[in-house]
Amino acid sequence: MKTENRILIILFLAVITVPALMMFQSAGRYLPGDNRMAAAIPKFIKDDGSLVNRTDIEDFANDNIGFRTAAPNLDTRVMYELFHLMLDTAQLQGKENNLFAGDDRYYPSRRAPYQPLSEEELEENGHNIEAAADYFKAKDIPFLFITIPDKEEVYPELYPDTFLKRPDQTRLSQLTDWLTENTEVDAYDLTGALREKASASDDMLWYETGDSAHWNYLGAYYGYREIMGRLQKYDPARKALTLDDFEIAVTTEPYTNWDGSFRYRDLDNTMYTFDYKAGFKSALVDYANDPWAPPDQLELAGFEKNGHFYHYHNDTQEDQLVFFGDSYIYQFLLPYFAETYGDVYLFHLPTDYRIMRPVLDLIGADFVILEKVERSFNGDDFLLMAEEFAP
Repeated sequence: MKTENRILIILFLAVITVPALMMFQSAGRYLPGDNRMAAAIPKFIKDDGSLVNRTDIEDFANDNIGFRTAAPNLDTRVMYELFHLMLDTAQLQGKENNLFAGDDRYYPSRRAPYQPLSEEELEENGHNIEAAADYFKAKDIPFLFITIPDKEEVYPELYPDTFLKRPDQTRLSQLTDWLTENTEVDAYDLTGALREKASASDDMLWYETGDSAHWNYLGAYYGYREIMGRLQKYDPARKALTLDDFEIAVTTEPYTNWDGSFRYRDLDNTMYTFDYKAGFKSALVDYANDPWAPPDQLELAGFEKNGHFYHYHNDTQEDQLVFFGDSYIYQFLLPYFAETYGDVYLFHLPTDYRIMRPVLDLIGADFVILEKVERSFNGDDFLLMAEEFAP
């Protein structure tokens, strides 16, 4: 046998053997690139009593092939270092070293331009939200519907030219305009106010790179002031915190790839740290021992076990403010609102709005805010609300 043939055979055996030896290294472990847990070794008889099937075996094999996590990491590093191409599909590189939310397994069409809502879709969604507002109005509970823009709506000039732009008016902006023109729902879209802040200042209101889907604390603060302005229309005595109430530190933090193994060149975040000078009078209540909202009662009301739920209590204030929203509120702003309310709750709301009424019947509320983010709006998210809040 020729030497070159022997070498080819050895290389072939190595190529099939080394990955095989590395198999099952991630069974049941977290896969950072996928933002989920890898499939564990399948049980022959599953917990629901059914037998293992072909899909279970294929999922396990796909998640546990050799170098399942190392190979994409190496590919990302090589392509960036040699060609300055970013392969992380959850990030979309724009101008001036900015990143935007790209594709991911939860929102696979973030890059795609969407079609504006039709008049029929506006009416259907609008009347469903109106049904919820009418329900709260009958109980003398003010209700506010607010919408939060994505980064590309506030910084369209930094969006990459290689991708099609979305319409100038978002679907949620359409919806808030329709509600304002056709109903008595208090609806407010923050896009215009945030655009004004962004254009009037050199300060970046979003994380410039690493966390492209979220505001930074400065941008979140400006959103807080807009929301407090709406709340003060109902109760002018409510105090809103000002920038003078905080010690603000500005630092720079490098952006790394998804598992932190290497840093992208020239991609940094400007970080704002807000330290409340007076010290917070409110405190986060432990979910497992919350006397005002017992976990077992919340679960009976339909709220998912282990779902995102936050409750801040303040002995020095009165009234209950309840949010149904997402990470913009709970990651940044709940302690600020809790400085002016006795209790502030947030329920991370899925698209199934049927939990709102039973949860509120359980804990009560003096003010309800429903918050929606453009990137997670599917066009028909509010279809269940009219039925849920019917008299």
